[in-house]
Amino acid sequence: MVRGVIHIINPYDPGKFPEDIAKKYGIPEAEVISLSSNENPYPPPESVRKTYEAAYDKINLYPHPYYQELKEGIAEYVGLDEELIAVGNGASELLKMICEVNLEAFDPVTIPIPGYTLYAVLAMLMDASIKFIEFPEYKINGDDILKNDSKLIFLCSPNNPTGNLIPGKEVKKILKETEGIVVVDEAYTEFSKKSHIHLLKKYDNLIIVRSFSKFFSLAGLRVGYAVGNPETIGAIEKIRLPFNISYISALVARACLDSLDYFESARDEIIKERNRLEKELSKFEEIDVYPSDSNFILIKIKKERDFETKFQESFERKGIILRNVTGLLGLEGIHFRITVSRKDHNDKLLDVMHKLFE
Repeated sequence: MVRGVIHIINPYDPGKFPEDIAKKYGIPEAEVISLSSNENPYPPPESVRKTYEAAYDKINLYPHPYYQELKEGIAEYVGLDEELIAVGNGASELLKMICEVNLEAFDPVTIPIPGYTLYAVLAMLMDASIKFIEFPEYKINGDDILKNDSKLIFLCSPNNPTGNLIPGKEVKKILKETEGIVVVDEAYTEFSKKSHIHLLKKYDNLIIVRSFSKFFSLAGLRVGYAVGNPETIGAIEKIRLPFNISYISALVARACLDSLDYFESARDEIIKERNRLEKELSKFEEIDVYPSDSNFILIKIKKERDFETKFQESFERKGIILRNVTGLLGLEGIHFRITVSRKDHNDKLLDVMHKLFE
């Protein structure tokens, strides 16, 4: 029979996708703009496309089971030994395996909120005892985290959905004073140009988890990696499913690492647009804008709760998808997360905003 905990877990909500809106409102799918999933609006460069196309000739074969070339590329990128790196089918699989190799039933886990909801789902699957600590706007205080004697602590920097970084001094305080393992999710780190990865050389209880989905534009190929804590990294490599990354995904991810100039240029364009969007959105009296160090912006709508549906549908009827995070633990009031996209997409977003609030 299905385990009891499964019955009380709410399935992860990935939000709406272009095909959903196209079907509902009769809009051509190609014309729908998704500002919901924090995807990079710029596809990888032509050199990566060529690698992808060349990989077709070997899709009938298994990839190398240890992904040595990919790990070597990641090691060079992060400046650490490849023995400290585990790879996975997206960052989400690595987060799952970190829970699997570290948690026994009833082990205490600390999760600050508002944060990424998947942490709680994965910890619950291990029958862990979860302590949620609310930090308004995700302004983490290390002393409050340390009040709980936790086996595993999840931190997100920049945080999803608030977009802000955790100050390095707070992360160091937690690492220094806890005996538990601290998992720092850095899926969006390249958009902040700041990372906690340098702390791996000093703290053995730190694990950094990253993704190729955002900065490297590979959300559709599902590649992620974890760095640090040799015991946990070794355990992940031991239990991960054989060939958990496809041949094409591994090869293309490695090619992306050879095109850093391209991705950094695209990142700078996104940051430029993020700054513009923050400025323009702040002009609306009905909106509070959360400062962001990522490729998305969280906004709070200063209206009654019944305005939530009108706000969301106003965009969807124009073929624009926003991520509705209203009701997320740690957020009070109407909240939407907006992916920073290309200038033309962002202009369409602002146009709907003006019409809605005028």
